[in-house]
Amino acid sequence: MLAPNDVLELTCGAPGHGGFVVARHEGRAVFVRGALPGERVRARVTEVKKSYARASTVEVLEASPHRVAEACAAAAAGAGCCDLTFAAPAFQREMKTQVLQDLLVRFGGFEAGALEPVVAPLSDAPPAGWRHRARLVADDDGRLGQHAHRSAEVVVAPCVQLPSALVDLAAGLRAEPGAEVALVLDDAGAAHAAVPARRGRAARVLAGEALAEYRVGARSWRIPVGGFWQAHRDAASRYAQWVGEYTGRYGGEPGRAWDLYGGAGVLAGALVDEGFAVDVVETSGGAIAAGRESLADEPVAFHRGDVASRLKGLRAPGVVVLDPPRTGAGEAVMSAITAAAPTAIVHVGCDPAAFARDLGAACENGYRLAEVSACDAFPGTHHLEAFAVLVSGREDRRGR
Repeated sequence: MLAPNDVLELTCGAPGHGGFVVARHEGRAVFVRGALPGERVRARVTEVKKSYARASTVEVLEASPHRVAEACAAAAAGAGCCDLTFAAPAFQREMKTQVLQDLLVRFGGFEAGALEPVVAPLSDAPPAGWRHRARLVADDDGRLGQHAHRSAEVVVAPCVQLPSALVDLAAGLRAEPGAEVALVLDDAGAAHAAVPARRGRAARVLAGEALAEYRVGARSWRIPVGGFWQAHRDAASRYAQWVGEYTGRYGGEPGRAWDLYGGAGVLAGALVDEGFAVDVVETSGGAIAAGRESLADEPVAFHRGDVASRLKGLRAPGVVVLDPPRTGAGEAVMSAITAAAPTAIVHVGCDPAAFARDLGAACENGYRLAEVSACDAFPGTHHLEAFAVLVSGREDRRGR
């Protein structure tokens, strides 16, 4: 009987959603971390469930031609930060493309071949040093590092995602053991570090200032160092650009728009540039405060609360943009959006499975897909960002 710490010799198959490839052992699926499709490896079992097991590669017996030297020192030491930095960047995107297309079929209900989005580079930036915002944790000696994969252990080693300014900043700081520390290299070139506010305790600045400056086009935002902003330094600008382009192509005559899960209103700014007045729905009071300050003179209204409940009473939109968390918007929110009958829905998804489910729900409610695309917003990891435009119409675009 299979048990943790067993070492198996496995031939690896397709990539799965979560930074692993799928192998088989005596009919059971084994999710293998640290391997690539087509490789033969020895892997140690880390977890056993009724229908599957997890394992971690301990030796590569037959390597893929796409395998490269591990680029991340933290991942090499066991941190959970990077799960694909041992694969060539172009092949990382091929794996993500395969995962996204598979999930659109399995979770969205789309027919195989009906949708074939390809994960493209986010920008021309190199696949190292792209992350300008990160959270680290202090080990027992107060040094900053990252949790080991699926563990509370802290690994202190530099991650390839971080620019040298943040690596150097982290190396020079100490914090209370177990404390989480937010690091930011902002768009003004200033580096900041803070223990974020938590459970009634105010944020504590360790370096720099309490607020970081971010810029998208001519607009700027001042966000608490521990507050949310896109991790990739080019992401916010690129997402705003794409939302503006999609809205211009599919949004019809400018009027009202909804920006759901809207944060500080970056995508609302893109909608304003297309001539729309915007209702932003967001749960974070800090994000709303920053957005109101930055967009004070623009036709943007912020509404705090759960998206599903706050949509009631808002004026009907011509365009809806939503950028939900990794759990997705869900069936109730997608039903409320489609019931409002916008001309176009622009969905920005950071989890491909939840993204696929949301698209399928919209298509069940009378919408069809006009465009689907994806970008590699998290190089060196299994994560990606996906985009879709849905337009009203009863045509079944799922191939059924």
